[in-house]
Amino acid sequence: MKEQAKYGKILAVEDGWLTCPNCRRNKRLKRIGPGEDAERVGVYCRDCKREIFITIKQGQCYESRSQ
Repeated sequence: MKEQAKYGKILAVEDGWLTCPNCRRNKRLKRIGPGEDAERVGVYCRDCKREIFITIKQGQCYESRSQ
């Protein structure tokens, strides 16, 4: 629960792929490795035409909060 408060909303990662949280069409956006770490990575969905910024910590994806 603290991780969610610190980083933002947890995003779905299915079979190692981040899926679009906006259109929910199981569109594979980015491959997420089990030990991957990254800050404020921009990911664009071609179906719903939206870009989201994500933070990856130990293979978990969080929607980045605005700074």
